[in-house]
Amino acid sequence: MEPQEHVAGLKAEIEHELSSFFEAKTGSIQDGTVRTIAELVRDYTLRGGKRIRPILLVLGHDLFEGHDENVVKASISIEISQSYFLIQDDIMDQSPMRRGMPSFHVELYDKFFSGEKDGKRLAESIGVIASDLAESYCHQVLFESGISDKQANIGDSELSSIFEVTGNGQLIDVFSPFQKEFKTNDLIRLHLWKTARYTVQGPLVMGARMSLREKNLDQLSYFGNLAGVAFQIYDDVLGLFGEQGEIGKSIKSDVNEGKRTLLMLKAIENSSESDARFISDCLRSGNVSDDEFNRLKHIVESSGSLDYSTNLVEKLNRRAKEYLSEVDGNPEIKKILSWVSDFIIRRKN
Repeated sequence: MEPQEHVAGLKAEIEHELSSFFEAKTGSIQDGTVRTIAELVRDYTLRGGKRIRPILLVLGHDLFEGHDENVVKASISIEISQSYFLIQDDIMDQSPMRRGMPSFHVELYDKFFSGEKDGKRLAESIGVIASDLAESYCHQVLFESGISDKQANIGDSELSSIFEVTGNGQLIDVFSPFQKEFKTNDLIRLHLWKTARYTVQGPLVMGARMSLREKNLDQLSYFGNLAGVAFQIYDDVLGLFGEQGEIGKSIKSDVNEGKRTLLMLKAIENSSESDARFISDCLRSGNVSDDEFNRLKHIVESSGSLDYSTNLVEKLNRRAKEYLSEVDGNPEIKKILSWVSDFIIRRKN
């Protein structure tokens, strides 16, 4: 089977397990209010996504052990965790859209609190509670999946570590717009903690450890870290130069949130004083006009920042696959992981 077909098959298995889990979860809740919020978490989780994280968890396991349906069931823990993080992330960033639809707290406001006094605050508060419920589901999934107690304990320990490191990265992210000396090294550390650990390295290592047969995981971790950083830098390129209909959010959102991406840092570094000041002003604005946005994109391109970023993505991906080649695991699974590494820096959303 070709890598693309294998990944598509895993995605279908994961979609089935997600639906089954939420059907059982929402069906077991007696309180109407709690059930309504759980159903919204279900709908939010099921409404789209590439399922890269659980796919990588399963591949990390299958790298060292045969395919196990119970591990597929356990893998949805890392997908539900994305709902946990994204709900809170959108509240913090005040993002109105996610995957082309209203973000969770905006949907709550529209459904229950439109026109109410303090409606926005109430919707955000319930969003935080809903995200906490999603976090609890992550752990339930692991212990109810049918894997052994040892596997579940190892998986839960790794999941908790992923949450902690991701939280550390989120702290850096929230503080970064207010740090005058936020440099490229700080940004790479942010990407390692917030994106690589949670999106690539964490799920891979979690799955590998759950195989109970993993060998030295250093090379696999290096692969995951480099691929994860490449994923985020490419994501930032899409966020500025992608198509709004494809990326599922406003193309201005990263700029209006004041994100100091590699594109911005290198453009400031390589531009004239007036252009550098313009970029900084845009990042502080919170509401750039179309003309300002187009000028900003032009500066990023003309300064060489776009080329620098896209070239670095390719370099990181090549180095990541060199580390992958050194992993002592199933060669067919390594071939699939190599394909995934390419896919995540070629995608349109």
